[in-house]
Amino acid sequence: MLYEVFTADESDTDSDDLDVNDDVTNTDSDTVTATSKHGHINHHTIFTLAVATSIDAMAAGFTLNLLALNAWLACLIIAVVTAIFGWLGIYLGRRSGTWLEDKAEALGGIVLIAIGLKVMFF
Repeated sequence: MLYEVFTADESDTDSDDLDVNDDVTNTDSDTVTATSKHGHINHHTIFTLAVATSIDAMAAGFTLNLLALNAWLACLIIAVVTAIFGWLGIYLGRRSGTWLEDKAEALGGIVLIAIGLKVMFF
């Protein structure tokens, strides 16, 4: 995430809005990725991200049975915290607009690095 913040080219900064459509409307032959040069995201990309997130959640679910705790209570706590942070992220995203975009991505990268360092050394 930090690498993308510092190596973003000018074509990334020119795109002001991001549209979610059934398919990418860009017809350029050199666009083979799931996102076009104009910031469109198709449903295939969203589905792929959902599957990746679900695999991560499944791994967390497997480890809950290895711990000596009530798995249902842990799932309830995880669901409530996820919902709160999800709504908070949506609220902050709507309030901040695009002016916070690069700063938020950098902050996310720093938080992930800090979590990784904490897991490695503590």
